[in-house]
Amino acid sequence: MAGKVFSVTDFKAGLDVRKTPLTAPGGSLRILENAVLNQGGEIEKRQAFVYMTTIAPLPVGLMSYMIGHAGALHVFGEHHEGAVIAPGSLPVPIVYHALADPPGTTELVEILDVEPFDDKFFVCAQTADGATCCYYDGFIVTEGAGGAGGFSSGTYARTWKSKMYRIDGKYLRFSGINNPAQNDPSSVTEPGAGFINLALNDPDGEQALAMEVFYQSMAVMARLQTQVWTLDPDPTKDTLAQLLRQGVISPRSVVQFGTGDVLFLSDSGVRSLKAQTAFSLAASVSDVGSAIDLMLIPIIRTNSTAVNKAEAVVQPIQGRYWLVIDDTIYVLSYFPAGQITAWSTMKPGFVVRNFAVVNNTVYCLDMVGNIYLYGGVTQNEYDSCKVTIRTPHLSADNPTENKRIKSVDVMCQGQWSVNIGMLPNNTEAFELCATIQDNTYGLQSIPFAGYGTHFGVHLEHQAPGPALLASLHFNIEAGVVK
Repeated sequence: MAGKVFSVTDFKAGLDVRKTPLTAPGGSLRILENAVLNQGGEIEKRQAFVYMTTIAPLPVGLMSYMIGHAGALHVFGEHHEGAVIAPGSLPVPIVYHALADPPGTTELVEILDVEPFDDKFFVCAQTADGATCCYYDGFIVTEGAGGAGGFSSGTYARTWKSKMYRIDGKYLRFSGINNPAQNDPSSVTEPGAGFINLALNDPDGEQALAMEVFYQSMAVMARLQTQVWTLDPDPTKDTLAQLLRQGVISPRSVVQFGTGDVLFLSDSGVRSLKAQTAFSLAASVSDVGSAIDLMLIPIIRTNSTAVNKAEAVVQPIQGRYWLVIDDTIYVLSYFPAGQITAWSTMKPGFVVRNFAVVNNTVYCLDMVGNIYLYGGVTQNEYDSCKVTIRTPHLSADNPTENKRIKSVDVMCQGQWSVNIGMLPNNTEAFELCATIQDNTYGLQSIPFAGYGTHFGVHLEHQAPGPALLASLHFNIEAGVVK
């Protein structure tokens, strides 16, 4: 029988479940957990989520919120609940911000969004009676001259061109210039306050959910559509530039990505709002998340609570997009120079309430008030999390020919168990081939006695320290065509 070597020398396609395990291309993966793709298309173990400190006690009944700003972590809660924050081993200051009691006798139950403005913070919060109220610098914001319009409401806010914009149902409301608390359209000293009725442009825009700066415009997003607005400090110059039939399902999944793009979670998976050309800047919707849509859509359809609370962040330096849903973080490694657009997943070991970025590092707040730092203080800490990698069942470019795997070589770092499966009718069945430490090039051949038309590899690593998988090589003896 003739022999040949079949190699998988990069994994730049990442996690991709669009095809079946028997037809998916080489370089793609069926499972990639607790790892990411580097700029060379190799798989690296994720860093550790290192415990730093705890907010104790958590404000009773209040979903706390944490953001990073000006070199510090900032945590928000209702003032009479109080919070004691031990600095623990945090490398940055942590500041607790007390919010005034909401109007009437109701209580705050959830902080929906926090947006910095001039080193102070604009907060959108929900009360126990289902209403919302807004704060600036800890005090409740009112509408109209002297608060004649009552208390301000809103669910999402963005600072843009010296004004605060906020979403309030079908309305996009905005403050006067240089003062988020100024909502009097007749103000002479701080002019510019007002609102836009988004439903006048399209009925699908009646309940807006989120917004994000998109190049020189603002993308205002509802469940079923996105309106791209050109906004000016002078509201008479506000214009609707474009309307797209693609919307968002999770408000806090919306983040700027790269050099102006916007990523978000929609009913059909993770999507990208981007310019069609660098000249027209006309927006379109791309399918950056199509490789994992089949994983996300069942979650979107069956776990609306977790999906509505989904949170996203762009990891500084490496520029990876993180989207957390329940206990899983979906990671996009995007390196255009290496033609890498690769998804993977991470299991931090807790449910993330929200992310915060300070000094190019990512902090996580969990559901019981614990704060973790990804990578630890040194940004190079690893734990013993289980890394799992599974390839499709490969045919070595000949799906109808029987073949035997004579031996396997692996380019890796760290200790890995290598399992091989050669049953095309049972792609979940794998047999342990070897447990290896670092690359096998200088060792004797690793034999394997499997025989079949396809072969898949399932690798696991669970040990302290970093680990890497760079390539797989199979010494194949070919048989006869079926």
